Formats: sequence, structure tokens, C-alpha cells
Amino acid sequence: MQAEQFIDDIPTAVAVQAFSGTSFCPEKRAASYRNDYAQTLASDFEEFKHEANKGGTLGKLDAAFARYRAGYCSRYRAWLSSHSRCISWMITGPSNFPTRRAQKWNDAAHNRLGEAVGYRERVKRAILRELRPDLRPIMAGDADAIERLAVELAYLERNQMRMKKANVAILKHAKAGIEVQTLALVELGFSPDRAAELLNPPHGREVGFAFFRLKNNGASVRRVRQRLEHLEKMHALPVQKAQGEGVTVEVDPPANRVRLLFDGKPDADTRDRLKSCGFRWTPTLGAWQAYINHRTQELARSFVMPARE
Repeated sequence: MQAEQFIDDIPTAVAVQAFSGTSFCPEKRAASYRNDYAQTLASDFEEFKHEANKGGTLGKLDAAFARYRAGYCSRYRAWLSSHSRCISWMITGPSNFPTRRAQKWNDAAHNRLGEAVGYRERVKRAILRELRPDLRPIMAGDADAIERLAVELAYLERNQMRMKKANVAILKHAKAGIEVQTLALVELGFSPDRAAELLNPPHGREVGFAFFRLKNNGASVRRVRQRLEHLEKMHALPVQKAQGEGVTVEVDPPANRVRLLFDGKPDADTRDRLKSCGFRWTPTLGAWQAYINHRTQELARSFVMPARE
């Protein structure tokens, strides 16, 4: 997307007024900042589009970018509006210059600029997470956790096999020369450039894939496989409920959650105990909810087990 499509978000008159008290050439400064704004949005859009292509979320791109553009524009214009009150004694003259008021206006403008910069950084991260759901951490309670882990495992296993085959091919054709080795790697699916990198590593590195690469990837294969097996067992378990005095305890293995449904609002001490163990109030469920672990299960059991005398 071209930067020219965004430049009119910032009216020329607004930008010129912003620097009329601090610059001998406010028109030139205005043009520079309008261009910077437009270039920033154009660059951000291309970054979002690139990530949306990778994440298969192009359908979300326009709406997400429109929200981002509107929010950033309003804060950028708020900064310009605040900066229009700033003055410099070089422009207004040193006589009776209101130093304290000028400092106050400068500080206010600086704060508005910080808000615009902070908004851009914060919202960009949020949009990139939205456009790349494949990169978000795989939580045990996610509806697609098993599917995503299976995809990750398949990728790691293919990568492991590919690295092993590449090392075997390099060793097998070592005497035939680098051209034959390159051809063998290309037949395995490596690009000529990547094959050249593997056969001509930087000084001190092994030809092909180093042993530690294979070892680390193999460890990842085992870790993901074990987690996948654990989740498959968890998702096969039924939801369990137990009744205590004024509370229902619900253990939901497929969602990886423990829930406590009280008949009424628990007292302050109970709420503090719940929070200290990771429980949080979930209004949509009307329950205190936490991830399944030893501490949360122990606390949940304490509400249904009879007190010891």
C-alpha cells in the first residue's frame, strides 16, 4: 500500500499550526511529519499483510488495520494539537517569555507523543497476535490444542528426517565432490543456496547439520510427542463434579480447568485463598476457575473433604 493513501489523515493546516510557535519554517516541518506518519502506516500495513499471508488470516487484515489506523491517527493528531501550544523564545522573542508555562506545554506535548508511540507498539503486538494464531502458545485447554500439537510434531519429525538424510547424502558423496553433493541435496528439496551454505559452513563449523541441531530437534520431538499423548488422555477423561458445603467442585480435564461454584459470594479469607492458588473469578461461568495442577486440586478437594477433628 502506498504512503500517499494515508497522508491526508493529517490535514496540512493542523500540522502547520502544530509548529507555528517553534519553527521558522512550519510548512516544511509539517510536510516532514505528515510524510513520516504516512510512511509509518504504509510500512505497518505491509508488515501486517506479510504476517496475515503466513497465518492465513487475510480476511481479518482490513478490519484490524482500520482499527489500528483510526486509533493511531487520533493520537497523532492529539499530539499535534498539543504541540500547537508550544512556543520557542527564538520565534516569539525573549521579552516576557513565559518560561514556566512553555515548559508545561512542552511536557503536555511530550506526553501526547508518548501516548501515540505507546499505542502503536501495543496495538501492533496485539494485531500481530491476531493475524498469527499459529504462533500463539499452545495451551492445554485450547479447543485446537491436540490438532496444533499434531501439526507441530509432524513438522519436527519431518525436519529431523530431512536433516538426517542431508547428512547421509553429504557423507555418501564426499569423494565425488561438491557438485555431486549439491545435486544430492537439491534432490532432497534443498535450494541451491541452502545446499551451498550446508557444504560451505563458516570457519570452525561442521559440514551439513551439526550434531547439536539433530540432538535439540530430537529432544523437541520427544517433548511434543509426550505432551500430545498427555493431552489426548486428558481430553478422553470425563468432567467430574463433587458437592461440598455450599460449593460445587468441577474438574474439567478436556479444558484443563478446575472450577468452584459457590452458592453465594465467598468470604474475604476464602477469596484470598483462591487467589493465592491461581483461581480467578469468571463472570461468564459464575465460577472461580484455575488451571489443573497440584495446588488447585488440593484446594478444591479441601472444600469437599470433611474437616479433621
